[in-house]
Amino acid sequence: MSLSVTPRDQALLIALTRCIRMMSIRQTKLLWRKSLGSRWVLRRLRQLAAAQFIQIHTINLRELIPVTPLVRWQPGDSEPEFHQVANRARTRWPRAAQPTMVCVASPITANMMGSAACNLPRLEQRDHDLLLAEVFVQYHAEIPNVTDHWHGEHIRAKAGYRIKDPDVFLSDSNGRVIKVIESAGCYSTRQVESFHDYCAECSLPYELW
Repeated sequence: MSLSVTPRDQALLIALTRCIRMMSIRQTKLLWRKSLGSRWVLRRLRQLAAAQFIQIHTINLRELIPVTPLVRWQPGDSEPEFHQVANRARTRWPRAAQPTMVCVASPITANMMGSAACNLPRLEQRDHDLLLAEVFVQYHAEIPNVTDHWHGEHIRAKAGYRIKDPDVFLSDSNGRVIKVIESAGCYSTRQVESFHDYCAECSLPYELW
């Protein structure tokens, strides 16, 4: 199927390959424009899927709405209470997963964009990735050109052996990293502390969501 890609379509494809890996239909509507009807959004997504730009799946997910940062930290601040942060991360989730329609980039689109982000994430990563997508659409609502400054881990070189790369590096207009963003999922106390130690050692301000 031949399909003309609009600027709105392009924004979605860039988001799915360079910023995040998966979006729900609701999040896609927020990315495109709140006033768009859900039926129109779904119809357009199905057209993009038929043209092999994206894939659409219905999977069980635990969706957090609204989502707020667990911690905001910058060099000079005191250490957060790691145990308390981990406890909040684990206890905030809904108990039951719900069938949720999501879209992901196709391998063709990922290859075209020079990204490794395509197909569904692994089962254990899906709630994490949906949460990160929620953070992304919040940032996009405040900073429409955020995709120019949001660098997902799947388009960056690995930091090193057994080093946990942050999910996102945010840069300024000169390409300088100004903040890292991490989707905590259900992090343990040790994971929260390890992430903090990495950022503190590198003097990186961070948000843990």
